[in-house]
Amino acid sequence: MSTQTSALAIETAGLVKTFGETRAVDGVDLAVPAGTVYGVLGPNGAGKTTTVKMLATLLRPDGGEAHVFGHDIVREADEVRGRVSLTGQYASVDEDLTGTENLVLLGRLLGHRKPAARTRAAQLLEAFGLTDAAGKQVKHYSGGMRRRIDIAASILNTPDLLFLDEPTTGLDPRSRNQVWDIVRAVVAQGTTVLLT
Repeated sequence: MSTQTSALAIETAGLVKTFGETRAVDGVDLAVPAGTVYGVLGPNGAGKTTTVKMLATLLRPDGGEAHVFGHDIVREADEVRGRVSLTGQYASVDEDLTGTENLVLLGRLLGHRKPAARTRAAQLLEAFGLTDAAGKQVKHYSGGMRRRIDIAASILNTPDLLFLDEPTTGLDPRSRNQVWDIVRAVVAQGTTVLLT
């Protein structure tokens, strides 16, 4: 591993993950500069999501090394978790709650007092173009709206590194453009984005 890990958001060497006989990730090497958007491409089953889960400390690697902002993902997992956020392939918000209720609930879980959680929820709903739908249950949102509320939930506390796992899958062209606009805005505020 490089001695200049501070300039890198992510650095991996020979990262490996196996599930029984299946080698899902086979020696991945990455060097992702801080403050950039970095794309990981590959067909279904190539190990993209598994790699993201290891980097986000949700899965333990079976081999190799990985550092996020200089912190080892295994030995310093708490430090890594404090700097990252993950938006997976599927919405992680509660469909029976409204947009506002979801963001306030998650804000409270992240330690915000109720007034601060409400203020942050309102800011994000406005920034993501969801103010008009703030009082609707998420199950009544379109696919693009669901994706935007999911990403908003991921940045309630602005992370240093945001993992977006297939953020535009199933979205129409207009919704995809809105997601890319959000990605650009997040990076402009200093967050590094790794997307699959």
